[in-house]
Amino acid sequence: MQIYQNSEITVHQLNELREEDKKIQILDVREDTERDHAHIKKSIHIKLNEITRRLTELDKNRNIFVMCHTGTRSHTVVKWLKSQGYHHSVNVLGGIDAWAALIDRSIRRY
Repeated sequence: MQIYQNSEITVHQLNELREEDKKIQILDVREDTERDHAHIKKSIHIKLNEITRRLTELDKNRNIFVMCHTGTRSHTVVKWLKSQGYHHSVNVLGGIDAWAALIDRSIRRY
């Protein structure tokens, strides 16, 4: 998969890219309790308050699609990741809530 160049992506666009590349990096920055309610299989879970010390777990040469509940926290994380040299970071608009509503209705909304 080629590098996605925009700083934001819709859940529909992300789903298409995910079907092309099963090893896509989807970073979930929500808390454990939120993830217990709903998550995307094979996503990387690094809580917002752990991101600074676990940054090296991410591949900076590939896209990192960042997701939270609705897209607010992930937007902040993307800005920070870019400042750290992770230039291919992308905010997932609408977060897991949009994913559950529009892509995978088996995921419980909260």
